[in-house]
Amino acid sequence: MIAVSISFIIQFGLFSKPPLSWFLLGLSRFDLVLHAIAFACLVVPAFILFRSMYRAAVSIFALGAGLELAQWMTMSREASIPDLAANGLGIACAAFIVAVLKRLDFAILRPVLGRAI
Repeated sequence: MIAVSISFIIQFGLFSKPPLSWFLLGLSRFDLVLHAIAFACLVVPAFILFRSMYRAAVSIFALGAGLELAQWMTMSREASIPDLAANGLGIACAAFIVAVLKRLDFAILRPVLGRAI
């Protein structure tokens, strides 16, 4: 699951551009929301994989930083610090939610996270 998620993020992060209609409608900053959501969605699978929230968050953030560096080297995309900050914000929000749910010992998390919690 995490491999599929990462492949989608790499595909959209390096090879696709936001639609022109976003810029015409003034939604160019909507891209930051999509960054936050995409990287937040990687937190739970990475947490299951690494069994550590710190490792999961650092590895996902490193993926985002690597993608921004890769965008800097392409002609069709451009890297930006706000994109990297949105990635980090999405990771932090999702990590916080998982930590709160883990602390509350939600029964709904047991089948999903298994022994990770």
